[in-house]
Amino acid sequence: MTYTDSAHQDRARGCLLGLAAGDALGAPAENLSPEQIRSRWGRLTEIEGGGTDDTEYAIFAASLLVAHGHGLTSELVAAAYRERIIPLVNGPMRGAGFSELGTIQALRRGLEPPLTGLVHQHGWSDGLAMRAAPYGIFCPGDPGEAARLVEEDGRVTQSGEGILGGRAIAGAVAAAMVDAPPPDVVEAALAVVPADSWTARNIVRIRDVIGDAVGGGAVASGLVEALHEAVVVRHYPWTDLAPEAVALALAAYLAGGGEVEASVTFAVSLGRDADTIGAIAGAIAGAGRGERGVPERWAARIGPVTGKCLPTVAGRHVLDVADELAAALDGARR
Repeated sequence: MTYTDSAHQDRARGCLLGLAAGDALGAPAENLSPEQIRSRWGRLTEIEGGGTDDTEYAIFAASLLVAHGHGLTSELVAAAYRERIIPLVNGPMRGAGFSELGTIQALRRGLEPPLTGLVHQHGWSDGLAMRAAPYGIFCPGDPGEAARLVEEDGRVTQSGEGILGGRAIAGAVAAAMVDAPPPDVVEAALAVVPADSWTARNIVRIRDVIGDAVGGGAVASGLVEALHEAVVVRHYPWTDLAPEAVALALAAYLAGGGEVEASVTFAVSLGRDADTIGAIAGAIAGAGRGERGVPERWAARIGPVTGKCLPTVAGRHVLDVADELAAALDGARR
């Protein structure tokens, strides 16, 4: 493929539209088991309502890149939280995750990164992975730089495996943005995290499970169970573990062959943190397939975000944000 600015804009649009669609499709299935999802919907294929904090935080992350580009630092991210998020938080942040809530409190106490991502003890969450896609959009074909930038963001809210999850997804999107095939996209995710990390080990496990399934070793229902057996921490009370959500999203992307609808519907069928798993799978697949790869019926349901979690992004549409990101990259290249 010949890479052009128009191709980048199309893939940026596909990425963020896929993220928003996956988030919205998975929202009603969040924290449900695969069995509960099958009992209620059979297979969840139609968007019932709006998205969650996943889409709003991705829009916020994109705005940081538009403002600062490759010069983004953790200090600039922390300043943006203090200037644009904290003044508008008058009560509970509806729908925000534990890591983000803990970070807001840490920033209010005057702490700086990396302590802001360490003090609340929830740094392992998938809060960075859910908003990592813009970093891959901004660094097409350069997973290492995408991972470096998303870590600058991540040090404000996450630590340890939570940062590694963000690095893996940013690297995967960067590879998908230049039409890498799904196995190479997963390799890009692995290349930017330590091989002995929990995140990397989970990605390798799901890759092996998917490989066995493609070879005829599992049927659809059996594949879901095999993936859960490989990476899900069943005894833990929360479902937003980054190593789990990242691995399941990549599994869905592989199982769907990189197609947006197949990847996202499989992702949300996995349950657990279904909105985030769907958002990540949709972002990676959308980066590979472009805007037209997102089903029209889904795209028609995606409107401007309401700002229910982040009032600072209220009224923004992911397609406009994608265009801004594409323009910012074009400017950085000149």
